[in-house]
Amino acid sequence: MRFTKTLLCLMLMVPLLIIFGCSNDRLPQEVTAEEKRLEIVLKENPTTGYSWTMDDFDTTVLQLEKDEYSASPTEGTVGSGGTHLYRFTGQKEGNVTLTFRYYRNWESKDTAIVVRSYSIFVTDDGKIHSVDVKNKE
Repeated sequence: MRFTKTLLCLMLMVPLLIIFGCSNDRLPQEVTAEEKRLEIVLKENPTTGYSWTMDDFDTTVLQLEKDEYSASPTEGTVGSGGTHLYRFTGQKEGNVTLTFRYYRNWESKDTAIVVRSYSIFVTDDGKIHSVDVKNKE
């Protein structure tokens, strides 16, 4: 009887794992990857002089669709920040590294107080297969 319950439980869980997958479970909160779309949303506060800048990358593998800062709903409050959205679409198979630097644009990139790098693998049909995160703070 116990074996039957265990087997039944496994039979119910396996299809759910196949349907929902496990690949995005390890992604940090700021990253969303679904099919051919990749979004990275980073907190930013340009009132401090700091903003995110993205290094060059292979645009034949990933194409940048959106690069946009949005103030938080408390806009107008002195010193309030917001978020910076980067949206990409997979184009073709390959590996690409996206590196973001949080620094004051009148200073050198080497002065960045935060560097975030994401290694992305795109499949031949343009789907985002994996995202590995390498942050340096």
